[in-house]
Amino acid sequence: MASQAPTGEAIDRLIITPRPLSDYRDMFLLTDADLTAGPILDCPGGASPFGAQVRARAGSVVSVDRAYRLSRDELAERVRRDTALTETWTAANRESFNWAYLGSPVALRRLFEVAADLFLIDYAPDGERYVAASLPTLPFPDGAFRLTLSSHLLFCYPEYFTYEGHLTGIVELMRVTSGELRIFPLVDTTGRPYPRMDELCAALAERGILTETAIAACSYLAGGDSLLRCRWKEPR
Repeated sequence: MASQAPTGEAIDRLIITPRPLSDYRDMFLLTDADLTAGPILDCPGGASPFGAQVRARAGSVVSVDRAYRLSRDELAERVRRDTALTETWTAANRESFNWAYLGSPVALRRLFEVAADLFLIDYAPDGERYVAASLPTLPFPDGAFRLTLSSHLLFCYPEYFTYEGHLTGIVELMRVTSGELRIFPLVDTTGRPYPRMDELCAALAERGILTETAIAACSYLAGGDSLLRCRWKEPR
């Protein structure tokens, strides 16, 4: 992760974002084989059309988010408000963001609007493709997913997640994962790296979970280009 002192302001609440498959490929270094090799858990799924786009390629994805308790119209309105908030926040903190990747606040809003439309066409709170749940308890059996992806929740909001919350959240994500868990980014919404990462990884190792960082093919916040990969020491 590139070294850069945070200069911007944190966003003032948890937001729901509609990041498309192209962003997921960049965030999580996903290959075509990754998309179709087995069931994928997207947690939190937010308003991402990732699941719909992967299913269109004959893959299997379950998206999980507490926001799926909302009706389609309620969720659409929430996403509209959060997209507007994201544009305002990024425009007010331009120096914090990697505009070489994002383009501009307006371009980011337009990308999110198109992705949200794709999501809303596919979305239904059916308890199968879209499951209303949240960490630290997921309604799936052990090892149900070959690959789990988690973006823009853990490490992003220190005001909502304690160290213990991060640890229990990752352990729960790993419980339902037989292969690999990938988490992105590893900075908060000001661009500050998570300060207890070494301690967290040591605690995960004690539970049989191996960790390593990798450089993603994108960064939203300047310097926030690392992802965390987790897997079981003993295959499951």
